[in-house]
Amino acid sequence: MPDIALNEPLEVELALESVVRTPLYFGPDEKQLLGWLHQSHLPSQYDIGVVISPPLGTEYLSAYRAMRYAADYFALAGIPAFRFDYHGTGDSSGFNDDGNRLEAWLWSIEQANSELKRLTGCSRTGILGLRMGATLASLASEKIAFDFLVLWAALESGRKYLREIKAIQMTGIAQDSEGESGLLEAGGMAYWAETEAAIGKIELTQIVPQALRTLVIPRDDLRTNSRVCDAWRAAGVNVEQLAYSGSAEMLVDVGETTVPHESIIKVTEWVKENIDAPVKEQHDVLQVDITTSALVRAGSTTGCGVKESFIKFGKDRDCFAILSEPTISTSHAGLPVIVIVNSGANHRVGPGRLYVTIARELAHLGFRSLRIDIPGLGDSVVNERSRENRDYISNSSDVIHDAIKALGEDYRDYRYVMTGLCSGAYASFHAALDLKDVNIAEAVLINPLTFYWHEGMALEGTSIENFGYWNWYRKAARDMESWKKLLRGRANYSTLVKTIRNRVRVVVSAKTRRIRRKGYARSKSLSEVAEGDLSQDLAKITSNSRHLTFVLASSDPGYDILMTDGGKMARRLLTSGKMSLYMIEDSDHTFSKYKPRSHAINTIVNHIVNRYKK
Repeated sequence: MPDIALNEPLEVELALESVVRTPLYFGPDEKQLLGWLHQSHLPSQYDIGVVISPPLGTEYLSAYRAMRYAADYFALAGIPAFRFDYHGTGDSSGFNDDGNRLEAWLWSIEQANSELKRLTGCSRTGILGLRMGATLASLASEKIAFDFLVLWAALESGRKYLREIKAIQMTGIAQDSEGESGLLEAGGMAYWAETEAAIGKIELTQIVPQALRTLVIPRDDLRTNSRVCDAWRAAGVNVEQLAYSGSAEMLVDVGETTVPHESIIKVTEWVKENIDAPVKEQHDVLQVDITTSALVRAGSTTGCGVKESFIKFGKDRDCFAILSEPTISTSHAGLPVIVIVNSGANHRVGPGRLYVTIARELAHLGFRSLRIDIPGLGDSVVNERSRENRDYISNSSDVIHDAIKALGEDYRDYRYVMTGLCSGAYASFHAALDLKDVNIAEAVLINPLTFYWHEGMALEGTSIENFGYWNWYRKAARDMESWKKLLRGRANYSTLVKTIRNRVRVVVSAKTRRIRRKGYARSKSLSEVAEGDLSQDLAKITSNSRHLTFVLASSDPGYDILMTDGGKMARRLLTSGKMSLYMIEDSDHTFSKYKPRSHAINTIVNHIVNRYKK
């Protein structure tokens, strides 16, 4: 690795610009996986590569950026890196409920390892895994002889992992303690009985990995134990345990994650210390022109394939998107293209693979869908760390316009449906408001938390947060147990009083704003009317023959925000049919539960099909 001053991020960022990141699908046609090969422009120094084994569930989403950086740093060190999505996860094909998923995840690691060797010519490989990805890497090493193992915050037993999932399930807003029909689920990922049983049998102290060297990095926010290391040393495994910081910061909510750059660089240095595998044959850096449609088969619900293409867009082609479309090219004739924008700081798969499922379901029904990463999220890489991991950006409409233009010279001839959850709903709303030269037929807004945002604005602690509290208390008012708790003095009275007081303030403020804007409109030109008038903007969008549809979780504040700030205009548009509204019961903001998530997907897909496929 080039000498990099860790206290000078600019030097690191400049070095990372030399990394070549190549997306590709690999594996058998019926079970294709998505992978990314990271290489340096410089000739490789070693006959060795590294597989990056990601976590599962919400931790996969949270650690996505950190794992991309890990692959970059290995590439800079002269070690090509290959990160991938397991079968049934991320952008790979398959579903989370297909039989024993543990077998599929381990099979995916084998496929990734073979593909890395095929692409680079390396005869030796190592593997880095994080959390459950580290546990899976350990299990895979029973079958694959790795040059090295790096196990970061590994779960030493499957039972421990299942206990964590159950704890999350019991504390979730829309979860219940029993699970849906006994289904173990949390954070948008379900673990069916066969998979749960297989995970429960994992015990790392009972296996002997095949690796010349093993590095164990404990989770830095929990008490460290050496049971796995002691058991492996007793079995003759060359294992070292080192304390590096950063695991906790990688695994918090995706919008709050930070990348432990210094620790990742230390890991690459540990790997390089004792590499004795000089390169045998030089291989060219893999170059793939992904502006053209390299169509491949991906997920399928009907047995036929879905074609998917990688799209680069933006001024410097540094933004990334995936186009899903039907296998028969003529089947999308006359149908709109569905543009799906990031949900929060999640990359293009969406929470619980919501976006992947919607896009592929629609592809089977003849539609094309473009799932985009806005700059700083997913694989739309920016060269300034301050611009990373930001779910709201001021130029979202321009980014969407660039993504649409990347579809080719005929993009103006297509119709478009904009959609997205949370910040994706915000971006879709403003695209429908701003993009006059794009034929937008509709915006499908999923659980918006705000319609107006400015630089430096935080949603926590604002009136938006109050909508959520009010919604919860309104629902609790219909529950006899909640009243008993209130009368027994076991309720949080200060929060209740504060919520009611804020509710009055929010409603009065909304009405005052509308009265003031009407006064401006009577006395001044429209250009002088204050920005942020939802009722006016709803009318403006629909007056351009653009339809608006809201898909809202029953426990989310979206409906309250819409009806309070939209006022009479929102009700008028719903009555006239220019605006549609669907409520998803028993759901939280990201549809983390299997049943309401399936309901949300079916609602969105059926709405689009019924409206446009006649």
